[in-house]
Amino acid sequence: MSASKVYDSLIIGGGPGGLSVALGLGRQNRSCLVISHKHFRNDGIEASHAVLGHDHVHPQIVLSRARDQIARYQNTSYALAEIISAQKVALPQWRGHEGFKIESREGETWYGKTLALATGVRDLFPSLEGYHVKMASMALGQDTTKNKNGTAKVTILTNGPYKSNKVDPALAKQLKAVMARGVKLDQRGVTRLEDTTKKNEGLYVHLKDHETGETEKVFFAFLVHKPNTQLNARNLIEQLGLEITPGMFGDIIETKPLMPATNVPGVYVAGDAGNVLTHVTTALSTGIGAAGGIVHYLNEKDDEDALESIGQGGIPDNRKQIDGTGCSTDT
Repeated sequence: MSASKVYDSLIIGGGPGGLSVALGLGRQNRSCLVISHKHFRNDGIEASHAVLGHDHVHPQIVLSRARDQIARYQNTSYALAEIISAQKVALPQWRGHEGFKIESREGETWYGKTLALATGVRDLFPSLEGYHVKMASMALGQDTTKNKNGTAKVTILTNGPYKSNKVDPALAKQLKAVMARGVKLDQRGVTRLEDTTKKNEGLYVHLKDHETGETEKVFFAFLVHKPNTQLNARNLIEQLGLEITPGMFGDIIETKPLMPATNVPGVYVAGDAGNVLTHVTTALSTGIGAAGGIVHYLNEKDDEDALESIGQGGIPDNRKQIDGTGCSTDT
């Protein structure tokens, strides 16, 4: 272990959140190792959206550009691996301070002063025939016909009977508001989805009435669906003893705001694993926030070491000052 390299930070996850941490650390001349595997939450998606400067750009192009820009700081290394173990350990190479040891399924071991989890979440897609794209118990559809005032028709599919007294009051109020603006509420069950004969031109939703059993195939120009999520790397979260909290769509790792530190000193979270709003832009912001937290954490440790090295509990003896003649005088 004494001969092993110790990084300023180990970053588990090479998506937008993890790379944002690496960029922030690189700009502060801090070394890091980004460990990732080949599978991402947005696999199969052809374009990122609502990302400033990268709208409608393929996700892999976005990540490739990020790695190119990180490379100019020459402080980031990469590894392709699946991490199966993470624990706090004393690091002799770091004056005995506690850091982190992680191990991969492939048998590799790395050490770091801090740890950033950018492991993300995975979507829990419904078991529904024809559901093959990333689209919550409610879906939003739009058909091609128009209302009399020229606005597009929008339908909320509840996938079963909707009872306002069974949902969050804020949600019930919002539903009433959108219905007052002409949005329809369809309480039939969704049985399956079907492609149209023309590529990228809408889809058919098969609906079934829960009382009569009658079915209907309805065309929509598009369908939006927000699935529930599940934390990735739950084993690492449990090994480290990180606190989790229920989110709107699934559990998230509990962090402090701005510089998303966890309840375990030295562990930070970037990206979807610590956010209710799972989007590239929030991953980027929490990543740079985590980098800031890591730098502050390491600077404090460096200050402690520097003060300890001069003795007297880190408090220098300043009772004597040098006067203007170059002679020391008592104060």
